[in-house]
Amino acid sequence: MFRSIDALVGFATVMLVLSLVVTVLTQIVANILKLRSRHLHDGILDVFLHLGWEFAGEGAHLLAHEIAHHKDAITREDLVETLLVLARKNPELKTKIAGLVPEFDPTALLAHVRRATLELSVERPDLSASLVRSTAMARTPVAGLTSEVFGVFDSAMDSVSAKFTTQTGKLVAACGILLALALPLDTFDVLERFLRSDAARDQAVALAQTLVTAQPDRLSPDDVRVAYAKLQAAGVIVAPSNYAQWLERWRQVNWMGVAVGALLLTLGAPFWFTVLKDLLKLRSSVANQESQDRAQRQAALTDLPPPAVGERGNL
Repeated sequence: MFRSIDALVGFATVMLVLSLVVTVLTQIVANILKLRSRHLHDGILDVFLHLGWEFAGEGAHLLAHEIAHHKDAITREDLVETLLVLARKNPELKTKIAGLVPEFDPTALLAHVRRATLELSVERPDLSASLVRSTAMARTPVAGLTSEVFGVFDSAMDSVSAKFTTQTGKLVAACGILLALALPLDTFDVLERFLRSDAARDQAVALAQTLVTAQPDRLSPDDVRVAYAKLQAAGVIVAPSNYAQWLERWRQVNWMGVAVGALLLTLGAPFWFTVLKDLLKLRSSVANQESQDRAQRQAALTDLPPPAVGERGNL
């Protein structure tokens, strides 16, 4: 039983490491396509729509592009301050904000907000930075603008975040399938290697215990590369180095095993991280139970009466 659990731990370790590779590939593709900034652009447009702000021509798109340029995310407080900064050179935006802020002077109000934020952070160092900024804005003349932006910001950004999560999930699935085909990843062969090799199981269990101590989102690409190299050195992951080896590898693997591997990689690194933690807990409990059973057997042997010496009884 212990051997089977170690084989499952090794299999889950392989799937976790490969899922982390998929995560790195997904982040690279997302950065190239600028998915975060694009969705942030759409979110800012939704904020303008909920506020009822209409701009002439492509004014809304240009303003949203300027806000989302070189940014992956933005907070409510950052959006308010950014609008104040942009209003100094955008007359149309200045007119929109002037309807919410009496005697609107972007430069003076921006200085007022920053001064109030600094004073409140000194008075209440126990408050978080976001709470300090939002409270300071509520105490300044930009309170009207702040309340309007805060009222629509969360709903607009939640909708955009859901769309981004869906698109990222599709990208993870695509990268997972491509990785399974590129290796190719035969799950049946991986399990067989762990069941056959004691050294592979020991190395995989040691690597699993190292990976579990850290969260998946805290692992750097270098950590993922080192973990992948360890599995490759153990002979668990076989990666072809050229096209001829790739074709030869495809002649050896089970196509159904590759299909299962591609499907399992689409589950993502958080899923395999949870599975690996549960398997290690099961392994620890089984090891403790075996230790207790062994101790009980040894105690039972020591409690047996000594063997009889010579003749006893009435012959």
